[in-house]
Amino acid sequence: MSERPVDFDRLRYMRCWTCAHEWEVDAAWLARFDTGDEPCPKCGTDCTSEHRPDFWVRPQNPARYDDTVRAWYWYHSSTHAVWPDRDFDPAAQLTDETKRRMEHDGLTPGAVERWAARQKSKALHIGTYEAAIENMLRRMNDQRDAASQFYLYRVQLRSDCVIEPGIHPELPGLMGDVELSADAQKANVFRYVNVCEDVSSVSLAIEISAVWKVQSIPIPLPVDADDPGLREATARLLAAADRPIEQTRPEDDDDTGPLERLRRRHTPQTPLASEAGRLRHETADLLPLLQRQQLRVEFDEAGFAGDPSAYPAKLIGLVRLVSDPQAILDALNQQPGHLVPPAPGEQSFLMQER
Repeated sequence: MSERPVDFDRLRYMRCWTCAHEWEVDAAWLARFDTGDEPCPKCGTDCTSEHRPDFWVRPQNPARYDDTVRAWYWYHSSTHAVWPDRDFDPAAQLTDETKRRMEHDGLTPGAVERWAARQKSKALHIGTYEAAIENMLRRMNDQRDAASQFYLYRVQLRSDCVIEPGIHPELPGLMGDVELSADAQKANVFRYVNVCEDVSSVSLAIEISAVWKVQSIPIPLPVDADDPGLREATARLLAAADRPIEQTRPEDDDDTGPLERLRRRHTPQTPLASEAGRLRHETADLLPLLQRQQLRVEFDEAGFAGDPSAYPAKLIGLVRLVSDPQAILDALNQQPGHLVPPAPGEQSFLMQER
């Protein structure tokens, strides 16, 4: 099996869907494009157009070749400690009240079972190491998973997995069916250009039948208690905890919405919470530009005294997922992994939570 070089700050590949021009861009160009200040360099189409430039895959990307796809390691991040799990019951997370509403007080019996069957039939998503880490950061930022425990999975595909020809655009929202070709043997691997994480990389939508072996570790990795950065950050928080309450500084509101800023004006932050916010900003500045705005870690002020190092350790650990990926790969190398035996009758290529 082969690892690809990890580079969170690499150039991204673009394609204009108006004039078909293709070119590479950096993170600063993307920031200007998103604000309407940078159009296609050939035809001038900007981000407001229906046929705007978007991420695309480099012509020389080795993922175009089926044998390479089967020979590479692929990655997935999840809050599930067991993944993939054929015995996963989606309905187990539903309350009795939710189940009752789904079945409309008995008017639509079996609705919960049908919903669970649809969830279990959805495809799995795997991609580059960078895509898996960015997926975790996105979920921490956007989906209230800032306090969740995540796991990183390294996936090996079966040598006989069937790959849909070509590399396809990512479907809007990844919520529709994948249109597979009418091959003699049904494909269980579908390549697409990822426009959400590790943008312009190739990710895969797969069925469990395509997976041969999986290794996993909890992430981020623990930070040594004697780490100088951890000791310094913890000391700053302990000192802040002893200071009297202060008014929030204007710069602490830079990345918050108007409702949050209004709340803060009426409820001043404690010095401890303010210092935690400053630590997060400083830590985020250590990340490449594309990942900087995604760093969100829930600060448990009430539980701070019980473990003063927990919050800075989480920040440091998250940054090291980006700055020191080799340590993560080394940790995965120590895991024996488990085989995922094939099963007949794998279901349709609908899309699953990523």
